[in-house]
Amino acid sequence: MTLKPLVLAALLAAATTSPAMAQSVYGELGYSALSMKLSVPVIGLRASSNPAMIRGLVGLQLTDGLALEAIGAVNSGSSAYTNSNTGTRYSGKIDQLYGLYVAPKIGLGPVELFGRVGMARTKLSFQGLGSGEDKKLSYGGGLRLMPTSNLSLSVDYMNYLDSGGASVNGYSLSLGLRF
Repeated sequence: MTLKPLVLAALLAAATTSPAMAQSVYGELGYSALSMKLSVPVIGLRASSNPAMIRGLVGLQLTDGLALEAIGAVNSGSSAYTNSNTGTRYSGKIDQLYGLYVAPKIGLGPVELFGRVGMARTKLSFQGLGSGEDKKLSYGGGLRLMPTSNLSLSVDYMNYLDSGGASVNGYSLSLGLRF
């Protein structure tokens, strides 16, 4: 799957936006607690880790109910895991993660419910087992509290990768500003 359908959908949404409606830009900085798993049943390998990352988000509000969002994240801490084959303890971490998303939203006063669907490139490594990188469909959703017109606090759950026995998903808590 390529980003072309997502970009086309975003351009279509932007083209149908009323000219009187002002577009706005927003950003968030957050902490993500993740679950990272690797499973290769053929050789009996299973490893899991709970690393953390610092995540940045930049969004462009196209309409009241639709935005484009770009996410980038870097490792903020690795997590120990035990290799199920040898019993040896190693660490697992997210080396890099970035993605582009279409984000539909529903505003309920100072609360906003949102979803995200897009593509993410995730690079992860399990010490002693190697590293890998993949670009796959990514999705999630969450809740954003907006105590003022420019400040927000959000919590979300995202599935960043689920491919070939590897999965990365987790929760993020973010503080945001609207410009």
